Amino acid sequence: MQKISFVFQALFKFLLIFLIVFVWVRYFVRSLVLCLVITIAVSAAIFVVTSLFSKKRKSSASLKASEREDAENMFLSLSLENKPLDFFLKLASKKHLATKKDDCILICHSGEEKVILQPFLFHRELGCDDIAKFVAKAQKYKAEKVVVICKSAGKDCFSFSKKFDIEFVILDQYETYSKLYMPYNFMPEVKTKYKKEKALAFKDLAMYSLNRSRAKGYFFSALILVFSSLFVRATIYYCIVASLLVILALISLYNPFARNKKAGSLL
Repeated sequence: MQKISFVFQALFKFLLIFLIVFVWVRYFVRSLVLCLVITIAVSAAIFVVTSLFSKKRKSSASLKASEREDAENMFLSLSLENKPLDFFLKLASKKHLATKKDDCILICHSGEEKVILQPFLFHRELGCDDIAKFVAKAQKYKAEKVVVICKSAGKDCFSFSKKFDIEFVILDQYETYSKLYMPYNFMPEVKTKYKKEKALAFKDLAMYSLNRSRAKGYFFSALILVFSSLFVRATIYYCIVASLLVILALISLYNPFARNKKAGSLL
């Protein structure tokens, strides 16, 4: 399903480029065949170049929908844990010599190289101020590298973190899943899950699209189209669309699904 969505997005992008190029090429080239050949060639070139420059994709794109959901629920569960550092200590201890320090894990490699594993289990973006605090912590423990685990990070964080001699690796909740949990084969227990959004049923769609509050919008849109039809030759099309809008307005006024529910007991 994800691959199909990607293909459709790529085709839609190419179509938009094609239409823009075609309009301008057609303006200068009279031959339709030659115009199409030039348009396809130029559109393909623009498509390839823009695709190469926009190769920056989201970290969640490489994960399946179920894995993205797991990553989100794992982060949520850890953020609600009383002692989340215990999990990260066990994870790091699987391959390294690790100790718990304040609110981070200190990993010691051979040759006195030190790495800080820093969980940032807050439901907000990691900011530059947070990076500055981690720099001070790295200096305190004489660590050369800081691996930060967060839900998401602001764009400024990456450029700001490069201003220091300390190496920063910032992982969002999806990258933490794919680059840390999976390679170490060690997953946090999911104790709390986000509530899944239910797909809208026909009744819900009817209630949303055809309720009384939207009747005025359909009616005024119909009036505008009828008025516009007086100045446009294609009157029949305006009349058809205007008629459909009036019908929608009428249905909205008498929609059985849009009746207000009686207020029940709050508690």
